[in-house]
Amino acid sequence: MKRFKSVSLMLLTFVMATGLILTGCGGGGTTAPKAQPKKDTITIAIPNEPSTMDVQFADDGNMRAVTDNVVQGLLLMDGKTLKPIPGLATEYSQVNSTTWDFKLRKGVTFQNGNPFTADDVVYSIKRIIDPNFKSNIAGDFATIKDVQKVGDYEVNIITNGPDPILPTRLTLLEILNKKAMEADSKGIATMVVGTGPYKVVSWSKGQNIVLQAYDGYWGNKPAIKNVKYRFIEEDATRAAALKNGEVDFATTMLPEYVDSLPQVKTAEGLEFSLVRMNAISGVMKDPKIRQAASYAINWDAIAKSLYQGYATIGQGQVFKSTYTGYDPNLKAYPFDLNKAKQLLAEAGYKGQPIEFVGEQGRWLKDGEQIQAIAQMLKDAGFNVNVKMLAFSKWLEVLFDRSKAPDMIFTFHSNDIFDADRTYSTYVLSTGPGSSYPNTLDQEIIQARTEMDTQKRTQLYNDIAQKLYDDPAWIDGVNIRDIDGMAKDVVYQPREDGRLAVFEMSFK
Repeated sequence: MKRFKSVSLMLLTFVMATGLILTGCGGGGTTAPKAQPKKDTITIAIPNEPSTMDVQFADDGNMRAVTDNVVQGLLLMDGKTLKPIPGLATEYSQVNSTTWDFKLRKGVTFQNGNPFTADDVVYSIKRIIDPNFKSNIAGDFATIKDVQKVGDYEVNIITNGPDPILPTRLTLLEILNKKAMEADSKGIATMVVGTGPYKVVSWSKGQNIVLQAYDGYWGNKPAIKNVKYRFIEEDATRAAALKNGEVDFATTMLPEYVDSLPQVKTAEGLEFSLVRMNAISGVMKDPKIRQAASYAINWDAIAKSLYQGYATIGQGQVFKSTYTGYDPNLKAYPFDLNKAKQLLAEAGYKGQPIEFVGEQGRWLKDGEQIQAIAQMLKDAGFNVNVKMLAFSKWLEVLFDRSKAPDMIFTFHSNDIFDADRTYSTYVLSTGPGSSYPNTLDQEIIQARTEMDTQKRTQLYNDIAQKLYDDPAWIDGVNIRDIDGMAKDVVYQPREDGRLAVFEMSFK
């Protein structure tokens, strides 16, 4: 019995001593390690600083990367189905062929605390359709004639003719706070107020923009609380910042970087490159010279050498096969240097200087594409002078008919997947980005208001053929979106091209 007690005592002493040793060595005993707190801030690198935050004025993709998370429309775009879904309007119906009734969501507040009502809708729509405002995106809403308040939470939108795609258009029309705008109409340039999941906290010019999740948001709360946008123009610098952990997300990555980045996601992009030509004045007014330019560009070489499989050639139009207005019978202008030279000779071109305006850093390899196009035009006999502008200045030239150069490079995205978006912007003589005569105006307006889908498609096909023969632009390539991300970022890029931070999360 005494021996048993002695052994037990020795065993107890050993266990206690072992516990002390383990504790002293940092084993933690029975204390579980503390879990790392989940990240609540994402840093996103975009190619350029936004030109403004006035979402109703600018056609600026850098701005949209920020403001698509701050402001909203009556209807929102479903990123998967690409169909309109309820937003600030819960339901809508057609009263007659030109009047649509919208019931508004109750209990919504702007990020300044003001309640959302029909007054905000009326103010916002009247502002953007006012011709004196000269919005760069006015072409998206050219069918809207008026808006009327029915009650505090109901409005009627009146169109100037039947408009079968009005609901889709409204996914692009952002609603502003009337009271805030009337109190300070210029403040929107740097601090837009919306009803979205994030609010603008600060904009340090030349450095960053900071957003924060809005606690009073009416919808599902975003998983990430804080967002910081950095403006990094150089592709290599943007990629390096991602690899070094300085940013968590980098847009517009080069194909060459795909294998070296922590994580890459791609999506079929909306953007088509094009060179808009001045068909109303100057050297390019002659359709034969514009045709010559179309034959002079080897788009196959550009797609393969610059984009390495991440781009496809536009088939005589800047539409995809799924867009209303796509013409399957059109094909891309073939690369034919001899034909280009022949047409220049027939037009009597004597080497007059041609101003070719571009920018760099907004889209994937835009600068390289501009230089390649310019050299190909020179090889065909064009006397081309490239003029590169800062993005904000380039926008001013693109959307001012009186300043239209002979040629200007851009990328065009069709956010409503309908030919009217393109024709109303770049072909209609009153379009904000048009340098084309009024020869197709009546046909564009007729197609826009045709409710019969088959007839509408045929009207657009007729317009497309006429534009092929008498070009408004040189068709380019449709590029895929390539986004680089840190390994812990969870996000699938949307095919509507919107950078939806409210759909992002961390693992």
